[in-house]
Amino acid sequence: MDILYPGVKHFHMLTILLSVSLLTVRFFWSMTGSGMLQRKWVKITPHAVDTLLLLSGASLCFLIQQFPGSSPWLTEKLLSLVAYILLGVFAMKSQGKLLKALAFLGALGWLGMIAKVAMTKTPILMS
Repeated sequence: MDILYPGVKHFHMLTILLSVSLLTVRFFWSMTGSGMLQRKWVKITPHAVDTLLLLSGASLCFLIQQFPGSSPWLTEKLLSLVAYILLGVFAMKSQGKLLKALAFLGALGWLGMIAKVAMTKTPILMS
């Protein structure tokens, strides 16, 4: 395995932590009606972090020479990521608090799925 792998993997894990933390804080602010959501850095930072997350994930794919479509576990991880993103967006944009909360919890559920698939390198739904 490439000498870059450990550093890229740790950077990827850091961006995951930042992404989830930002989603959680923004969700809390949206539920409490905080004006913090209107701050420029709050609107820009999640996009920058998520871009770095996707780039580091793509880098890991190239380093281990496994790609979505040819590796079932990576395909499932990528599809789960799409579900996580869609529910995260829904949690932030919905008007009702119940829908926001359900979407947020759903996003966290998909995040758990992503973590399990990533750690075991075994698909759950596509097996």
